[in-house]
Amino acid sequence: MGDLNGYLELSADPIRFEPVSKLTNVFFDDTNKEVLSVRSGGTLGVVVRGVNGSHTFRMEDRGTISSLKFSPDHSILAVQRTKNQVELLSYTNGEVSPCCVQECRSKGACLLGFIWTHMEDLILVTDHGIEFYQFSKERMATKHIRSYNLSCSWFVWSTECSLLILAVGSTPTTTTLQPFVFKPGQSNKLSKFEVELSNNSSGGPTIVLCERDVCIGSVYGNMVVCVLRHPAMATISACLDVHTQNKDGIFRRTHMCRLELSGRFAVNIVDNLIIVHHQASKSSLLFDVQLGGEVSNGTTSVFPVTVPRSVQPFALEEPGVVPGSGAHPTSIPVDLYAPTWVVFQPDIVIDARLGCLWHLWLRLNCLAAVMQDKSQLIDCLLRRSQAKDLVLEVVKGLVLAGSLAPLGTIFDKINAVYRHHLSSALQSQAGELASLVPSTEEYSQGVVVEQADMYSHVLAPLMEKAEEQETKNSEDKETSGSDTEQACANQVSISTQLVVGVVLEYIRSLGAVGITVQHFLYELVINALVRARKFYQLHQLLQYHVLADSKPLACLLLSLVGVYSAGQQLSLDMLCRLNTAHDEIIEVLLSRNQVTNALRYARSVGLAETVSARKFLEAAMLSGDAQVFYSTFTFFALRNSRLRGSPSFAKGEHCEVYLDHFKKLFGDVPEFSTL
Repeated sequence: MGDLNGYLELSADPIRFEPVSKLTNVFFDDTNKEVLSVRSGGTLGVVVRGVNGSHTFRMEDRGTISSLKFSPDHSILAVQRTKNQVELLSYTNGEVSPCCVQECRSKGACLLGFIWTHMEDLILVTDHGIEFYQFSKERMATKHIRSYNLSCSWFVWSTECSLLILAVGSTPTTTTLQPFVFKPGQSNKLSKFEVELSNNSSGGPTIVLCERDVCIGSVYGNMVVCVLRHPAMATISACLDVHTQNKDGIFRRTHMCRLELSGRFAVNIVDNLIIVHHQASKSSLLFDVQLGGEVSNGTTSVFPVTVPRSVQPFALEEPGVVPGSGAHPTSIPVDLYAPTWVVFQPDIVIDARLGCLWHLWLRLNCLAAVMQDKSQLIDCLLRRSQAKDLVLEVVKGLVLAGSLAPLGTIFDKINAVYRHHLSSALQSQAGELASLVPSTEEYSQGVVVEQADMYSHVLAPLMEKAEEQETKNSEDKETSGSDTEQACANQVSISTQLVVGVVLEYIRSLGAVGITVQHFLYELVINALVRARKFYQLHQLLQYHVLADSKPLACLLLSLVGVYSAGQQLSLDMLCRLNTAHDEIIEVLLSRNQVTNALRYARSVGLAETVSARKFLEAAMLSGDAQVFYSTFTFFALRNSRLRGSPSFAKGEHCEVYLDHFKKLFGDVPEFSTL
């Protein structure tokens, strides 16, 4: 039962409730996502179980219950027993008391159901239309807000979208749906739209659209209405039409999910994936409308992301037969895709016979293992909210497997999302309207792989692995013969040079979308090339500005002078190009005992009047060149005469030791003021 490699699994700890029986009726409150088990009409108790806990209460049996639902704050319980009215009960600490009874305003109307759209907003749906009421807790009564008169045969409601769909008309080939959207205290009638039914011109049975064939959800930030289109003949496959709301609020068919199956289906929408369950084959198909496909008449044909698979096996752990006997719990396998399964949006599966409510979870690692097109896989994963670690693992796995061909495209896809994220963040900080952000919500609902993520989870570990492997191979060659060499040849070869190439490709991709490359990526490349003694390649990367100029990068090159002598000059050149690192250049020149050059540079950039005399005099004295010291001392003595009218140094400059050194070498200090 089930597939161990399935892409879906049922939540490990289902919500358990009393199963349906002759004594117990079970209802699902889709607004609060709770199951209500009513025993003997409520006289033996009503047990409410949901994600937020459970509670129990009793109520008077006043007839068969068709439906009962709590208001969102659980202060009012609405109960439908007849075809024309709803009974409202006050609920406080497990006690219920009558408030009022709301009858349908339309004479002769048959109540199809009711909905709590918001805290105090109650909608009655009848075959004559909908009636909008507000419940007042102060008066313990309802107030009529508005009614819409139109013929209706059934309805579908979505709490997540606050969208109500009414079936208001039909022909042999189409059904007309009327949408309404609700806000607290408000309702808005949208444009109605038609959905197609399968053509039965061949004389097959008449196709009728039913409530169970329609579901409402949100996909990539857009409200969608999914309609199962069953075939008129068994030899024809079914399909799922996706009607998406456009900017004008109108629903139009944008995608057609090709099921290539027929029979009984059910639909969930999990993490922007449309999941279609097929009962006969006991399998589920995953559709991602963003992956695209063939377009015809404005409708995109979408095929499953990969081959259908069953939900992972699940077993219920039941306690031992004799309580307290220490017997191990009994594991009972669950019949997956059972006829007693009922699904609710977005991810709920209920088996009323077993008394279980599960949430449906994605197993993206199994999906990644079966998708051969890694570029398409990355497209799919980037849109999933919990897939960042898996995206990084896919990239790392491609390098380890030597499959480098798709890396450039994959990096481009990752960084396109990254760029969009940065742009949206900047626009948000600038206070711009969200409507100005281009594209749909697809990126903001997915994952963003930043440079730090790629570095810490992929690039740095790969570099460490390459260095370890190269060190081990070198040691093995020194201590062993051909057998070890053959063993090394059989391993997946990953070299420092290869990883450097991967890092450079990632840097290229960042630059292509206008993202500033962070310093640690350049540092990784430079350290790796120096360690591998690939100095020529490093020089080329710097000369052609593949590694962008920056102060941290120049400082790194300076720190490598001991193993890469050209690094000092490359660093100076880089600092000069930046034109914002004058102090750093002077420090470098002084450290190289090029005091005269440092003075010349200070004059060229206009710093001759402000640089520290002590710093230059100390470097000149340490150089051991009397002529350099004389020139440096004379330069600052002349500066003192020009600025203060005297060649003497101010006490705050602490240059007494250098004055004594000058007198020791050259005698008395000349009268520079007369020069």
